[in-house]
Amino acid sequence: MKLRALFAPLALAAAIALTAEPAHAQVVDPCTVYTCMAGISGTGLSGGPGCTPATAVFLAISVYDPIFDPGATSLARRSYLTVGCPMASFATNAAILEAIMATWGEVP
Repeated sequence: MKLRALFAPLALAAAIALTAEPAHAQVVDPCTVYTCMAGISGTGLSGGPGCTPATAVFLAISVYDPIFDPGATSLARRSYLTVGCPMASFATNAAILEAIMATWGEVP
């Protein structure tokens, strides 16, 4: 009986530990990624060191099947920006999005 009483809290703790983000993980808003990538693509301000996490998030989107697939990676990165940040898909921002994708879309 004591074993059952002990199992529930242990199972709950294990589930939380497995689903929680690591303490060092940083969540970056897709619009921040869009703005930072625009800056380093020559269409805005660079953003400086504050854009390092956003740049890392964007460049971490990579497709391997089983080797690096530049076309699929470019599509995945474009989708991340346009779905996650509605302003990226505005017609007035089309040139900025294209500059980002031309520079960084297929980079491994």
